[in-house]
Amino acid sequence: MHHYVNCGLDYVWLLSGFDYVATPQGRGVRIHDLDGLQRAIADRVINAPMRLRGQEVRFLRSMLDMTQESLARALGQTRASVARWEGARDKPIPGASDRALRLYYAAQTADGPAVRRLADLLRDMYEIRHGEWEERFADRHGWRPAA
Repeated sequence: MHHYVNCGLDYVWLLSGFDYVATPQGRGVRIHDLDGLQRAIADRVINAPMRLRGQEVRFLRSMLDMTQESLARALGQTRASVARWEGARDKPIPGASDRALRLYYAAQTADGPAVRRLADLLRDMYEIRHGEWEERFADRHGWRPAA
């Protein structure tokens, strides 16, 4: 077994799919399909019955290649909230944010434009609430709201 800690999760152990190799710095490990492994871990994380904790938030955010700020916007939260969740590695995040992050990750990684559009709608809800949507809509469509 190999304790796979490079993903940032402290509980991932590999039974197969890797080899130990000799390197000039000592024994190393080579993962056979790193991208597939990362996707499999993420799928397991978003389908697990327990609430997401800080370490899962950071892992999913890295899989989405997002900053704390961009994830916060997508979930309708503040960057400070995301930083606080990630800082408390073993503490569950709030239930609504847990469900939103699972849905957002699934939507962003699913095949098909309809599911990705759902993720865009989640982001739009944040922007509407914070007054940024009208500006983005105006820029995209050439319309401006009345003064």
